[in-house]
Amino acid sequence: MFTARRSVQAVVILLLASFCTPPAFSQSAQFLSAEARSLRLHSPSLPASACSDNAVRSFSTPSGLGPLADSPLPPCDRSMSSTSKVQPAAVTPCNLSTQAAIPCSASPDIVRDDLNTMGKQGHNILRARDKVLEILHSENACTDWYRTKSADPAAVFRTVTFALDRGGDVYVRRIPAGDGIDLIRNPYVARVLQGEGLNSTVTINMNGAFFFPLANVLDDRFEGGPILFRGARNIQVGPYSGGSFHAQVLALLHEFGHVIDLLPQDQGDYEGKSRHNTEEVLRFCRAEVESKDAPRTFLASR
Repeated sequence: MFTARRSVQAVVILLLASFCTPPAFSQSAQFLSAEARSLRLHSPSLPASACSDNAVRSFSTPSGLGPLADSPLPPCDRSMSSTSKVQPAAVTPCNLSTQAAIPCSASPDIVRDDLNTMGKQGHNILRARDKVLEILHSENACTDWYRTKSADPAAVFRTVTFALDRGGDVYVRRIPAGDGIDLIRNPYVARVLQGEGLNSTVTINMNGAFFFPLANVLDDRFEGGPILFRGARNIQVGPYSGGSFHAQVLALLHEFGHVIDLLPQDQGDYEGKSRHNTEEVLRFCRAEVESKDAPRTFLASR
């Protein structure tokens, strides 16, 4: 009886102790926290537009735990501020008077890119083209003359493309005109369709005075007979030696005069029309052609 009574008391004491001891959930809480971290670490990558609320809802959150406070994603109910949006880069209009100090934004120059693929000849054309653009962008007598046919000659000239005639005339031809007089016809320098305007194509003879200072003379006898070569002869563009920078700039200005129909047509010239047209260009543009300033590179949008 005594033994049984003490056993009953011990049982009662144990039961009371179990009710009075505060609950200990430290291991459970650590386990759930570790499980939540594991879910974050092993979760699939989320799209850039995802937000933290969706990320939390995509998993089964253990009871008693709130949203993950350290989520790297923005809350779903927060709108993107205007300052966080990507703004397009501002385009600075080109001001040629301040271009050296303040570079201007510019669109790609397709003509420039094309000339850069033409080797040495393309680079020579490009250098002369830059000089012509510099002239036409400036206030001078030459630009004023071109403005009598085009309000913005620089903009029109920028659209002009260039091609090389690899099979163009090679020889200076001496042609008998009667009474012991011979006509001399040099290889053509360049040509373009008269009055074609925007997007014209100037074709440059690879064997002419745009690139070379000399050409062989050939007697052109209409009555037939053997071909006779008479040695080499200087070829020029106006007063400038063939292949020189001044000759190249003058040649492009001449052809541009045909592009905007400022100069009369002179293709197939046997009467000195081309020479007269060149003299007309020089009358208004000689000072600019002979300017010693190095041509600048123009990339402004057209």
